[in-house]
Order: sequence, then C-alpha cells, then structure tokens
Amino acid sequence: RAPAAPKLRDPLAARSASPARPAPPARPAPPAPPAPVSAPRVAVIIDNLGARRDVFDPLRDIRRPLTVAILPGLPLSEWTAREAAQAGMEVILDLPMEPYRFPEVDPGPGALLMAMGPQELQAQVGAHLASVPGAVGVTNHMGSRMTEDRTRMRTVLEVLAGRRLFLVDGLASNLSVAYDEAKALGLRAGRRQIVVDHAAGEAGDRVRWDEVAWWAERRGEVIVIAHGHPLTAGLLREYLPRWEARGIRLVPVSQLAR
Repeated sequence: RAPAAPKLRDPLAARSASPARPAPPARPAPPAPPAPVSAPRVAVIIDNLGARRDVFDPLRDIRRPLTVAILPGLPLSEWTAREAAQAGMEVILDLPMEPYRFPEVDPGPGALLMAMGPQELQAQVGAHLASVPGAVGVTNHMGSRMTEDRTRMRTVLEVLAGRRLFLVDGLASNLSVAYDEAKALGLRAGRRQIVVDHAAGEAGDRVRWDEVAWWAERRGEVIVIAHGHPLTAGLLREYLPRWEARGIRLVPVSQLAR
C-alpha cells in the first residue's frame, strides 16, 4: 500500500493557535530640544559728543560696543569719530534740527531749520556727514518741531537713503514722523525707548539706568540715549557688569535698526 500523504498544516490556523505575544512597549519620543532663547539686548547711544575729551575718553576706556552720536562741526568732531571707530565703538551723526521755541532753545550751529529749502537742507546734511567720518547712521539732536514735518523729514532722509545709512529717531516729540518716513523710504530705522538726562542729577540718572534691565528683559531689546556727561561713563561702569551678570548683551545700535 502506498504510504498515506502527510497532512498539511494550515499556517494561519497554526498561527492562531499559538499564544499571542504582547506587543513591545512603545518607546517614548525623545524630548524636543529647548527653543533657542535670545539674550536681551541693549544699545546705548551717548550723544552730544565732539567738544570735550573729558567726556569721550572715559567712555572709550570702558571697552564695550557703545554707540557715540557726534555733533557736526565742533572742534573735536572728526577726531572723536576716528578715535571711537578705532576703539571698536559705533559712530553715528547727531544731526541738529530745529526744536519748538527756537531760537530760545538753541540746537547749536549748523542746525537744520524750517526756513531752509530742500536743496539747502540736503546740502547741510551732506556737509555734516563729512565732518563725522565713518558715521554709519544718524539720530536727531533736538528737532521737536522738524521731526513732526513729513515733507522736510523726507527731504533729509533721502540723503541717508542714498548713502545706505540708518536712522534712530530720538523721539524729541511724541508726534515725530521720522521713524515712519524712514521706513517708507526703505531705510533701516529704530526708536529710542529710554533717555538718560544728567540734568536730573545722579539720583535721577540711576532711576533711568535701573529701568534699562527691566525693560530689556520684557521687551527683548532696548535703545537708550544718554547725554554725554562725565557722570554717564561713571554710571555705565557700574551698570554694565550688572546687566552682563543677568545675561543682557550690550550691542551697537545698528543691530537694533530694522
């Protein structure tokens, strides 16, 4: 007799008959990398420079990336600009403009005045830039009246646009249109948030410097304008290490102009 054919096992039946194996536990997803957090940044502009070495020299000795705003046509304007650049400081022009109550309130020689025509305004800006070599931007010195005038501000800003300079609106008036007109022309621009005026004395200055870190940590960045005065350098030497200990970086103002 022929041997009986072997019985074939149904693989599906065999699989179903075997005990089910528990599925391996799912591996937890790796933790997401922490989102990068940018350090708060502060730009400090020291303005009204160009006349006194006893104000500039202590600032240079701080050896930090401060920004110096230099008034044009003063005895030390050109010297201050060159020395500041060699010390790694950023140089901008402190452009004098007509304020309200002019001439009782005097912005100094060479100011841009409301009575000037467009060509005269632009020629004056060009001459002032020439007296501050290496300036990479401009801020307004006074100018509460002129910075409210769109036509004249556009005339002035066209010179900056042609040279690819940036503007920092010092907000001499809360109705200033300088920042908006700069943006409309495609310029990089910024606006100051805090002013430190030595006229308030040391106690008043300390109140303003104390605000800088508070605002920087909440806003992420702050532009400060401090008037050139021997007291300014002394207080900066005290406050800069405090900011750095809190992770706040001092940067040239060009990094905060967009």
